[in-house]
Amino acid sequence: MNVYLVFAVIWAAMIANAFWEAYVEGREAGNRGKLGWKITFCKNVSLTAYHFFLFFIMWPLLLMLPLAIVGWDSRLFGILVSAYFSGLIIEDFAWFVVNPVVSLSEWNPTFVNYYPWIVFGKIKIPLIYISHFLIALISWQLFWTN
Repeated sequence: MNVYLVFAVIWAAMIANAFWEAYVEGREAGNRGKLGWKITFCKNVSLTAYHFFLFFIMWPLLLMLPLAIVGWDSRLFGILVSAYFSGLIIEDFAWFVVNPVVSLSEWNPTFVNYYPWIVFGKIKIPLIYISHFLIALISWQLFWTN
């Protein structure tokens, strides 16, 4: 199995996801202007039905397809989890790169107020980027470093 190819395919699919999501959402990023239910965790931080079904149901089901075909494989599972969570970071950032009505300069806590940011002096980074990177790293360490 070519691990680099697995990552490349999943990351390319995440970038494709960013394109269609940017074209569908326009300026209505995150929890803005979505139909259906919404679970609010705190001010401006919520989970919409749209994002729940996309990122918690559809993507995981698609990524588990290889396991349904070949059977359980811990290493493959770990690779898929690592590629998925690192791909989520790529997808989120790519949304700002490819969006025709939102500029990359709007990738900041003022416009992107629908999830928390961590600030280290002048460096600002979304908390989910750190958590997703850590999950990808832990999956790599637990399942596929051997």
